[in-house]
Formats: sequence, C-alpha cells, structure tokens
Amino acid sequence: MDQFAELLEFIKTYGAPVVLLWAVLETDLVFLVVGALSHSGYLNPYSCFPAAIAGALLHDTIVFWLARNRADWVRARKAYQNLAPSLEKFAKKTGPWQISLCRPLYGTRYPTIIYWGLQSLSYPRFYAAVNAGLLPWAAFLATIGYKLSHYIYDFDDWLAEAKNYIFGAVVVAIILYILKRKLSRKTVPSAVPDKSVTSTPPTENIS
Repeated sequence: MDQFAELLEFIKTYGAPVVLLWAVLETDLVFLVVGALSHSGYLNPYSCFPAAIAGALLHDTIVFWLARNRADWVRARKAYQNLAPSLEKFAKKTGPWQISLCRPLYGTRYPTIIYWGLQSLSYPRFYAAVNAGLLPWAAFLATIGYKLSHYIYDFDDWLAEAKNYIFGAVVVAIILYILKRKLSRKTVPSAVPDKSVTSTPPTENIS
C-alpha cells in the first residue's frame, strides 16, 4: 500500500482532526479527498469540510504573518526580487483581490500572499480576500471529489499532473506578456517630419 492509500485509511479512522492537520500542510488535494470520502460515507462533510477550510486558512495566515513580520528578510531574497515587478503590476490592477484571483493558479499563491504581507495589508482585508477565493475553490474541488469518488486512489496523480499543466500555462503566459511588452517598445513609431511644410527659398535681392 502506497503512502497516499495509507493516508486515506488514516483519515477514514480519525476524521476531522486529521483533515485539519492535512489542510495546514496542503490545501488542494485535501478538498478532493473530503468530497470523495463524504460521498462514500467514510467522512461527515459537515465537520470535515469546515475543518479543511480552517486548516487551509491557517496555512495562508502563517505565510502572511511571516511576510508581515520578516519583511526585510523576505525582500532580501533574490527569488522575491525577481517576482516583485510582475506582482506589483498585477496588484495595481486588482488590489488585494489579487489574493483571491490567484487561488487556482499553481505557483502564484505564495508570492501573492507574501507580497501583500510585505505591504502590511490589514488582517480583515486579508481574510476577506482569502475567503473570496478559498471558499468557491474548495467547494469546486470537493464537488469534483464527490462526483469522482470511485477514482479516489488516482487523485494524487491527477492533481500532480494538473498542477504541472497549470504551472506550464502560467509560465508561458508570463513569457508571452514579457515578449509583448518588449516588442511594443521596439515598434513605437518615431516622429516623422511633416512633408507638407516646405521651406521657401530665400529671394535674391536684385538692385
């Protein structure tokens, strides 16, 4: 029996407490599993789904808190310095709701939460933005898990593959955006002199 199957058996035995702990560490697969095991009757969705939400919220809060309280250390990291310009451009358009919009995009959630932690975003606004993205996303994944409960042992592989595709799509989108910006700068037309205005040759002074 592989590790994922062992984890499923552990969840069936102990229920919501294990779901809560798992969601603190991983915030996508847990909702698929909760939906699937609820459909099979192994879990009580009325206790396990809120436990998964609470764990995911705690997970994001820890990342946000670290960014707010270790700002100098985070800003000194080269990885953040490379991402900061792109995050700032997106943030100017969406504001803190960037946190909710990035939820389904693998690889963007951590940088986004860290960015807004560095901006000292208030906790009420942070929780509003997080929940606006977390609740629909969690319900969506749990519904998929509920519908596909017979394939639960394949969820781990499916999610890993899906994240690879999503990550690849995000990388391609960023590259295309950068290329578009560079090309638009190179093709800006230079000022063309107006040929309709011609100079009048000086007249000769005939005495």
